[in-house]
Amino acid sequence: MNTSRSAFTLVEMLVVIALLTTLMGLGAAGMRVAHNMSKETRTRSTIHKLNQFVMEKYASYQYRRVQFNKNKTRADKLYEMMSCEMPDHKGAVNNASPYRLRSTVGGMDANIQSAELLCQIVMGLPEAESAFNGMEVADTNGNGRNEFVDGWGNPIFFVLWPAGHCNGTNGAISKIQTGTDPNPFDPQNASSNNYAVFPLIFSVGPDREPGINVNQLSGKAPCANTSAGRVTNVSAYQDDITNHNL
Repeated sequence: MNTSRSAFTLVEMLVVIALLTTLMGLGAAGMRVAHNMSKETRTRSTIHKLNQFVMEKYASYQYRRVQFNKNKTRADKLYEMMSCEMPDHKGAVNNASPYRLRSTVGGMDANIQSAELLCQIVMGLPEAESAFNGMEVADTNGNGRNEFVDGWGNPIFFVLWPAGHCNGTNGAISKIQTGTDPNPFDPQNASSNNYAVFPLIFSVGPDREPGINVNQLSGKAPCANTSAGRVTNVSAYQDDITNHNL
């Protein structure tokens, strides 16, 4: 009797299909992970460059000359200059602000104003324009004002004085801000209400949820509002990419 077979049985075909489907699913999952890792790497690269430009400008205020004013300290005058030259909300832009910032305020999107202002601040610095490629800058809302964007196409946001983003505060991760280091602009008056505060530049990550209090009315001094930059939702914040945790 000839017992050889020339075809698969139905059960065997179903088993093969199931195996192929599983392998395809694993492959697709791997592709998604690799794709997300690529976007994260791109985002970190963009934020790293932004951090270099912003922190260089921020540190330069320690050496800026200010006009004498018997009613204001040197630190107070420096804070005024920072606020109008590096604003994270359009209410801080005034006649002393650079023209490129003043000309941008009209029609600015209130939801992403810090992102739009960040782009204007950085692009006004020497060599900044050549440092970023077309994938890192976009007009995400079509209002004619560009923002820096992360690997997922979301605007990259900015808080000038994130006093609440201290390491360990509500789950915040900051390698550069602890809430105890002396204020470099006013070191002789360092206290719990006057500590080193560094600009926060961040991507909301793939979940599009910041988990950070983007309180754009941060007061007239770095530590005037300790809720600015505070983590409000740890789970939403966990995938954020910031210049504080690079």
